[in-house]
Amino acid sequence: MAIAMGMSGCSSVPVKPFNTDFSERNWGIRQANISGVQSFALKGRLAEAGIAGARGDLDWTQSGERFDFRVSGPLGVGALAISGDPKGVEIRSKNGVIVTGEPEAYMQEKLGWSLPLSLLRYWALGVPAPMRELPKPMMVKLDDAGRALTLKQSGWQIDYLEYQPVNSLVLPRKLTLNNGSRSFRIVIDEWSGTP
Repeated sequence: MAIAMGMSGCSSVPVKPFNTDFSERNWGIRQANISGVQSFALKGRLAEAGIAGARGDLDWTQSGERFDFRVSGPLGVGALAISGDPKGVEIRSKNGVIVTGEPEAYMQEKLGWSLPLSLLRYWALGVPAPMRELPKPMMVKLDDAGRALTLKQSGWQIDYLEYQPVNSLVLPRKLTLNNGSRSFRIVIDEWSGTP
């Protein structure tokens, strides 16, 4: 297993002392292949961990910067649809419709839970989100094939439990997200729209 660390830019650059040449080469190839994925769709399940954890069905479409993220089922919402881009987000729930530039804060206030929507697009693909300035160092623990096993970014830890072949890529099937106070599990049953 290898570890890669990066502090800024559009990709994390593995640090030689923490990686084998093999893992480092494969990580670079993997990031190059995934960086070309601008659009995708996935269907799966989202569950909050814990004693009172709830679950729901997940339907997500990404097209460039634009996304449509839907959760239906219990998870405390009945149904939740979030769509938008970096300039604005529309949230539709049992509480009505709201347009906001801060969807995570709204979700936390109204639903009692939140996910980092701007980062989730990248994490679902198994790579770190590009960020100009990271509040904390970013860490990626790799397997020999150059796939992330654990990713730490912006106060969240993402553990990749299983990958699956999807067209010309190998993408996550099971992952967990944990920020120290909340933990979510995502199981991706179906990917489409990828190269």
